[in-house]
Amino acid sequence: MSNEYDPGSGAISVEGRSPGAVFGLLGDESRLQILQALGETPDEPVPFAELHRRSGVDDSGRFNYHLGKLRGTFVRRTDDGYELTYAGRQVIGAIYAGLYTANATVEAIPVEGSCPVCGGGLVAEYAEETASVDCTACEDFHNDFWFPPGSLDQFEPEELPLAFDRWMCHVIRGVIDGFCYTCAGRMDGRLVVDDADEGIGGLPAHAEFECDRCGSTATTSGGAPMLYHPAVAGFLYDHGFENGRTPTWELGAVGLPTGELLSESPPRMRVQLEHDGERVVTTLEDDMSISSVERITVG
Repeated sequence: MSNEYDPGSGAISVEGRSPGAVFGLLGDESRLQILQALGETPDEPVPFAELHRRSGVDDSGRFNYHLGKLRGTFVRRTDDGYELTYAGRQVIGAIYAGLYTANATVEAIPVEGSCPVCGGGLVAEYAEETASVDCTACEDFHNDFWFPPGSLDQFEPEELPLAFDRWMCHVIRGVIDGFCYTCAGRMDGRLVVDDADEGIGGLPAHAEFECDRCGSTATTSGGAPMLYHPAVAGFLYDHGFENGRTPTWELGAVGLPTGELLSESPPRMRVQLEHDGERVVTTLEDDMSISSVERITVG
């Protein structure tokens, strides 16, 4: 066996196709019926006869024709039948999520909890595919973010504020990990210094992320990236706050992040949390990477 390095072993090959040609494949109801039939058991190949039965496309010739059109893009053939490709799964997921088929609004719902900044009341709302959780007394606690409309009817009204919050945390975690929430492209972050008294969450700088493929952007508090670092997540868990489970408005019970600039050019910031005799201190670099984390006993 040779251990010599093959310079071609890591080559990346991406074949582009016209979006018009690809999406044009979905312009027939029979093809959507076939995709939805496969979507009934997305993790299992479906034999030809069973797929024909599920699809409801009675004419065999018509079924064969449209299945053939879908193969290679949204459907693949296996030894055990037919299954969705990743693209096919995305289409089915978008249908379930109501991305193209649902339009919804949710009137203001009182949130069980209080603003971590001022102690005021919170309300959750939904309109134009955007969920928001805001303080009614101050402007310092304000979150708004895209939320799939087809997911609304999966929850009772009183459950929606927490569902919104958990979805937001899910999206932010992906953004911080470098993946665009729109196109799954690479997302890069940067630390942006704020003018006095204009920082998000009382910090002197905030985080901005941008996708280098589709241009989608996200803005968070400069303290958000530290909250998802494993060492900080462990600190929070030890003090009764579980990332992605405990509502973000309850972070005030542990303590809101505080920070100070270490330099403005390039921007660098020290951010810390302190609670019950312990402190965790992180250093954020200008690209939003965390270069150091220290957990300290105080008092």
